[in-house]
Amino acid sequence: MPSKHIALIVHGARADRSDVRHLVSWVRDKGHLVEARATFEAGEAAALATEFARRGVDVVAAAGGDGTLNEVVNGLDGYDVPLGIIPLGTANDFARQVGIPADADHAMDVILQRKPRRLDTASLNGRRFLNVSIGGVGAEATADTPAEAKESLGSLAYAISGMRKFADLQSTYAKFTADGFEYEGEFLMFAVGLTRSTGGGTMVTPMASATDGLLDLCVVEGMSRKDFARTVFKVKRGEHVGEEGVHYAQVRSVTIEAREPMAVNVDGETSNAQRLTYRARPRDLWVHVARLPGEEEQA
Repeated sequence: MPSKHIALIVHGARADRSDVRHLVSWVRDKGHLVEARATFEAGEAAALATEFARRGVDVVAAAGGDGTLNEVVNGLDGYDVPLGIIPLGTANDFARQVGIPADADHAMDVILQRKPRRLDTASLNGRRFLNVSIGGVGAEATADTPAEAKESLGSLAYAISGMRKFADLQSTYAKFTADGFEYEGEFLMFAVGLTRSTGGGTMVTPMASATDGLLDLCVVEGMSRKDFARTVFKVKRGEHVGEEGVHYAQVRSVTIEAREPMAVNVDGETSNAQRLTYRARPRDLWVHVARLPGEEEQA
């Protein structure tokens, strides 16, 4: 196996983990050059990824959760350096869908043994993302989940926050405009996805592909709490497409204009915005993966 120059960008809260230290040690013992850097502030992972890409490393690996991964993806924007993933977060939504093991050593095996594949990315108001962006109730639940709860409870923390948000259900008025699709009215949640699931396995965009050059858009209209509960149950299993009050389309771009700022989540990070512009970026990034979403049977 040819030696690789691997840049490992580690979330600061994970830097002292024994599995991370072991990973660096055995990869170096195999003759690979590993430069490991820990991050402690927002934006550091993106800046480090850009620095390593400029230096021409063989792969930049994100060791952390979906937020760290998102920063590294943006730091690599404009560079043709492959991305590696060591999933150390709470949900690790993207990593799970592309067959990357939760064990750090086995995740590194994917980087060392699998050739990178060209995948689509997307952008929200110019910022890249890899997985699914959620707006409305789902984004609010994520924003209300304390960091300490994520650490101790994992994906269950999101479910608890979601139940609390569900008890205070409020819709938002917005206009969705895309090529061949338009909806204007009240909605409870929307999703724009490159892959099929988010939030620990919720199949919100079940027809999405990481290689078709399209965004999957799902909009759930405003409805009663009872109807929304039934719809959410179907969304969890990816059985909501075609249901009453659910709009689903595959588009190259979509603009969402709301009457007031709304919560929107992108790869685990939540912010507020009133106008959102999503664009597909076909075959935009080299990524070391074990499989593509939907290839489970071949894994």
